[in-house]
Amino acid sequence: MKKVIIIITSVVVGLVILIRIPINLHNNAYYYATHMPHKSNQYPFVSLLNGHYLPNNYVPGYKAQNLNSSVREQDIMWVSKRNLERKGDLLRLTRYSITYELNENDSWPKEYKIYFKDNGIYNGENKSKNMPSYSEKLTLSNLNNIQNEIKQNTPKPKVNLQWIWNVWFKIHYR
Repeated sequence: MKKVIIIITSVVVGLVILIRIPINLHNNAYYYATHMPHKSNQYPFVSLLNGHYLPNNYVPGYKAQNLNSSVREQDIMWVSKRNLERKGDLLRLTRYSITYELNENDSWPKEYKIYFKDNGIYNGENKSKNMPSYSEKLTLSNLNNIQNEIKQNTPKPKVNLQWIWNVWFKIHYR
């Protein structure tokens, strides 16, 4: 009888642990994405902006906005900031690109974009044509700033499963 109780208890505890692993990975995704080893031109947190909610307190100084109004659909996050260098300019980060928009006296604003691969890599080639180097530097420095803000402001998980996240990210975002 004792063996049956021990086996049942072990199975129940094992199932609870197995169920909690994906919940932990989902709830702490931004922590894991900013703490994983990655190349200097890779921004793993960018790949999470579609499907993972980003609280505003993770990116102070920037505005995190969920574009999806439906509760049942996945979150589509944008991170933005106005008045970086000039009055009226705008920086907007999505999963696929980061845009620096200059509002000048023209009726059409000038937009400069940097595009990311699915795993958050920017290789220096995927950008708007005729993008000035100062706009690229400004955009990339703000991108690094956003990544550092998320890294500093995300709470540490109670159970750190960083190694599982790293393996999953490598498999999922080849």
